[in-house]
Amino acid sequence: MAFIGIDIGSTSIKGGWLDLRAGEIGDVLSEPFPEPIGGLPAGHFEIDPQPVVERVRELIERLLRRNGPCDGIVTCSQMGGILLADVNGKPATNYLSWRDQRTLEQHPGGKGTYFDVLREKTTERDFDAIGRELKPGGGSAVLFWLAENGKLPSGECRAMGLGDYVLSSLCGTEPVAEATLALGMVDLSRGEWHRPWFERLGFGSLDWPKLGSVDAWMGKYPTATGGIPCWPAIGDHQAALFGTDLAERELSVNASTGAQVSLLTESWKAGDYQTRPYIGGRYLNTITHLPAGRSLNGLVDLLTALPERAGVNLPDPWGTIRQELERTSRTDLKVDLAFFASSVGDRGSITNVRLENLTVGDLFRSALENMAKNFSNAARRLGDSRAWDRVVLSGGICQKLPLLRELIGEEIPGPQRTVQTSEETLLGLLKLAKHIEAQQEGTGR
Repeated sequence: MAFIGIDIGSTSIKGGWLDLRAGEIGDVLSEPFPEPIGGLPAGHFEIDPQPVVERVRELIERLLRRNGPCDGIVTCSQMGGILLADVNGKPATNYLSWRDQRTLEQHPGGKGTYFDVLREKTTERDFDAIGRELKPGGGSAVLFWLAENGKLPSGECRAMGLGDYVLSSLCGTEPVAEATLALGMVDLSRGEWHRPWFERLGFGSLDWPKLGSVDAWMGKYPTATGGIPCWPAIGDHQAALFGTDLAERELSVNASTGAQVSLLTESWKAGDYQTRPYIGGRYLNTITHLPAGRSLNGLVDLLTALPERAGVNLPDPWGTIRQELERTSRTDLKVDLAFFASSVGDRGSITNVRLENLTVGDLFRSALENMAKNFSNAARRLGDSRAWDRVVLSGGICQKLPLLRELIGEEIPGPQRTVQTSEETLLGLLKLAKHIEAQQEGTGR
């Protein structure tokens, strides 16, 4: 039995051949994610959704040509952002990406930015109900901006995520939204779209897809032999963690470009953290947007700028950095990695600098110490140490830097396991396909 897994990311779209019998990922193919539309005002980040559909179609066709027939298609997609489609399923807007920042423009009412006004119109009960997921590029935020500026399309329209639109277009069916992908739009206390909140924000007239789950396929990808069942797209964050086999009483620390600290729970309970629906009707309490690889790369770019401008090629700066880290057992240099807007602030720093500690080893050791401390602080927001028995480390930064794993162990004591894979989301989709197979066998389908 084999499935195709599709990962609609922000920089690339991947397709993988998922061999359920061997439990392995076979062929992996990739297409670049389309470039944003040019000529838009600063902060506006829009993507024509049709090229996304065509690139996903091309990946599916190539995988079928190379490997033969398959039994199903599972998908994960970038979270946040929104697009509107008309009654015929045709785009009424571009895909307004999660990277869109138009809501940080000043609101004409003089009460700050559009996002400030949105937050003011959102009660604490609303905020808790949507899992405390409210970001400038979120679906609710960009829809609020459109409503405030009279730019919602005329006529009946349906709002949906990018993955929902892609699958609906490929299958020629009504879109079905999986709660894991409907970031910050579902009332978690009721398991429904938060329509009363939408009304207060000015876009209550929009239609929304049926909320489904991975327990049932939503349509079939057309083929000469009758079609391949497709399951609703899930969130890429949840897909990556599903690939780690995250279990109850395990604390997840996932660190790549950005980082998240997460704890799996059986029931929803609001707290000082975000809550995201998870596969199997469970929930993920999480702290996201923690500085990780993006900030480290900023330091690397700073150190390599002069030699590169002088025409000197540095083929492996990270190899040198790792060597310097091995020579640096302690440091009193202080680095705060909040070099961009994050859950720990938006103004980083390098302090307590002396000539003696102004070295590559000190700089990166302090950066990793700060990262581990941020993870520990995030974990404490999710619960005390009695809430978990083991820490699960995943993501490229955790995999490649033994010192970071050691520092995390000092900050969050207890057993650890590290997930070693470069294809986290595809591994999650493989495990999702096996979950679907087990369900089908259990029901005799």
